[in-house]
Amino acid sequence: IQACVDPSYNYQAKKEQLIKGEDYIYSLVHKKAQPKEGFDVFFKDLTINIKEELGDKIKRPLTLKYIVIKIRFVVEKDGSLKNMTIVEDKMNLANDVFNIIKMKPKWKPAEFENKIVRMNFTLPIKIMLD
Repeated sequence: IQACVDPSYNYQAKKEQLIKGEDYIYSLVHKKAQPKEGFDVFFKDLTINIKEELGDKIKRPLTLKYIVIKIRFVVEKDGSLKNMTIVEDKMNLANDVFNIIKMKPKWKPAEFENKIVRMNFTLPIKIMLD
């Protein structure tokens, strides 16, 4: 097997084109943004907070065992969360959930090419109903 390499292709220029400006919001990174306490602790605490603060809004229809909410936001370079958009929310809880998330500690920001960058993040949240 022989690899074909085009000697006229400028790999360095292509790499430089991939590195975007300071305000670019990345979707693919080398190291994803994440909660400082890790996802396991984050989701455990988030579920408790949602049930405590939104218990009266969460009504269990006979056919539902859980609720799924998906929100998308930008994790900024300082770890703050901005620009929330709702991806999926059949129970109209996403705005309340995002307010709960914003009260939590800042996240560890994403990294690309060993630089801290802004990142789009889609967070699926599954709340088991009692």
